[in-house]
Amino acid sequence: MSETELVALRADIAQLRAELDELRQASATPVATSAPTAPQEAPPISRRHALRTAGVVAAGALAGGIATVASAGPAAAAAGNFTGDPAVTADSQTGTGVVATSVSGPAITANTAAQTRAAVEASNPNWFGVSATGTIGLVGTATAAGTTGVRGIADSTTSGSGGSFSGPNGVTINGSMVTAQLGLTAGGPPALINRANNRGALVVDNAGALWYCVTSGTPGKWRQLSGATTAGAFHPVTPGRVYDSRCPQPSPGPIATNSVRLLSVAAQRDINNGRVTNANFIPVNATAVFANVAVVNTVGSGYLTINPGGVTTVSASTINWGTSNQIQANGVSLTLDNIRQVTVVSGGSGSTDFLIDIFGYWL
Repeated sequence: MSETELVALRADIAQLRAELDELRQASATPVATSAPTAPQEAPPISRRHALRTAGVVAAGALAGGIATVASAGPAAAAAGNFTGDPAVTADSQTGTGVVATSVSGPAITANTAAQTRAAVEASNPNWFGVSATGTIGLVGTATAAGTTGVRGIADSTTSGSGGSFSGPNGVTINGSMVTAQLGLTAGGPPALINRANNRGALVVDNAGALWYCVTSGTPGKWRQLSGATTAGAFHPVTPGRVYDSRCPQPSPGPIATNSVRLLSVAAQRDINNGRVTNANFIPVNATAVFANVAVVNTVGSGYLTINPGGVTTVSASTINWGTSNQIQANGVSLTLDNIRQVTVVSGGSGSTDFLIDIFGYWL
């Protein structure tokens, strides 16, 4: 609003106040009881001036932050931009604080330059702070690195939800890098925290393990889905061979006692010559496989220990043989390193050919 308009606004407000004072004084003049007199007329106010002044006052109140009070019901809708600190304050004891409807553009657009304040703050001690209804009820957009589009906080340490969404799709989340990011709990596994939980809850504990609540209660019944040192879901596959020391590829020949052999189990290989037939038979990020490990053409006695790639410590055997010319097989789960490798360690006093067939993996 320009300086000229503000000056005119102040003059109109001052004149309106003076006319209102005259009306109050006229209505407060005592009337004699001895003889009736004709009622005194209030000083006339130009209808055009009154309408103009009321419109100017309303516009000035919205633009300049002048407080107005309406005692006879809700105020009419006002379009335009609002400035101030705060720009708009809506307080209702029984109804909705702000109702905004639009048929073409956003119903509400709010901006703030303050880094520690929200563009919109809504508080309700007994119900939702914000209720949004529509084809898409609420859209939150992060416009800068490290920002959050929509944030909901439950002002309680024991119960309440930061956000509540309902519909055929309760909530739809899309991300170009991470679709959904779960925050860490402060107290470890939820199964050890004495707090009410509902079936269907997902929690990441402070060790990075993902937990799922299968039975409501305090704390309820939880199952760990995955973790830094545990495998996720098992994926069975049509059995395939990933290594055979009798083939010319990739590392031919029997393994001798006290020897170490580093092998990749990522690729499926031809059972006759060892050539790769499926380079990603075991996918990237697989943490373990279920395999059949067999020894053939044994000499003497000995054992094989199969560890994650790079681990040469022997703490248990994977398969054993007792005499020469034996054929032995054992179904085992094998842990992989981060590039789908295992280390085979041979012990005892003999040697053997061996092969590895895989029936599934954990991812």
